[in-house]
Amino acid sequence: MKFPILSIAAVLAACSPSSSSPTASSSSSQPPASTGGNPAGQEDPTDAGLDVGSSDGSAGHDAGADRVVIAQIDPPGGTTVYAISDIHGGYDRVAALLEKNGILSALPQSPGTPQWGAGNALLVVAGDLIDKGPQPIEVIDFLMALETAASAAGGRVVVLLGNHEAEFFVNPTNSKATATDGVDQELAARGIAPAAVADGTDPRGAWLRKRPIGARVGKWFFSHAGNTKGRTLSALDAALRAALDAHSNYDDPELVGVDSILEARDWYTNPTTAPANAKALGVSHIVFGHQPSALGPKGAIATAQSGALFRIDCGMSPLVNDSTGCILRIRHLDANTEVADGLDATGGAPITLWQGP
Repeated sequence: MKFPILSIAAVLAACSPSSSSPTASSSSSQPPASTGGNPAGQEDPTDAGLDVGSSDGSAGHDAGADRVVIAQIDPPGGTTVYAISDIHGGYDRVAALLEKNGILSALPQSPGTPQWGAGNALLVVAGDLIDKGPQPIEVIDFLMALETAASAAGGRVVVLLGNHEAEFFVNPTNSKATATDGVDQELAARGIAPAAVADGTDPRGAWLRKRPIGARVGKWFFSHAGNTKGRTLSALDAALRAALDAHSNYDDPELVGVDSILEARDWYTNPTTAPANAKALGVSHIVFGHQPSALGPKGAIATAQSGALFRIDCGMSPLVNDSTGCILRIRHLDANTEVADGLDATGGAPITLWQGP
């Protein structure tokens, strides 16, 4: 089946509060690596939490009854699930990674024209689309269009929020956004006001603000930093929804606090924590990004605690450059057995990471 080529303009228009829609464009030029803030290729210690001041928080209504805070998905048996994280402005790399592994049927001619090639598969993107990389707007445009292309072809894309998006909502001129590798550089080059994206008056911002914070897919739970603090899905959803109701600009400890689901680090070091958290959520596995050296060496997917934990931040942005990208693939060998594989940007043989019921 040949999938349609979709225009980003149509996707943007659907999210826009006005009649005007920007047109996506791709740039092959890359800004120089950061010379301020966090050096390229190094973990940012400030990702453990945020004190960025606050925007006025005027735009909101993010936790209305129709807002999906924790997505709950039970795909049909045999559905393949893919997951990536921390694209950080690496549009060229994420497009090549997905094409090499058959999730795209071809490299897109522009960010707004991806062709889904993975049938009824599900792709989860666990946050951090922006900052630390040269093409954050292209990444957003690409994922907006891919979400629609996948749906039209019988698949699904679920894009979650990361701490960089939440911090940007709190203050769109925070130090990460305004760094030489931050999202504000490309926004300025395009004449887009950061505040308009952060408060959702820009259509890209409207789309970003509607992204879920976590997703349960069968027995797997995905979020950016992974710390659910031992809560059930309903309790977690209620706590996050209350935070969004109270602080529509995301300036709440549940969202950007040092131990939050978007910001926490090293929460899993006690070997009893992850199994207890997974049990409370009703799942067997917790998948997160955010911390590229968690559980194992940088540049590859790492797993621990007999498959209870998977870290999928592989540092794919060219300005981080721990790798050219990795994908977690979850597939069914039979009705009772799942296998989790690691895929890389070469499109070569998968590496089996875990197998079990």
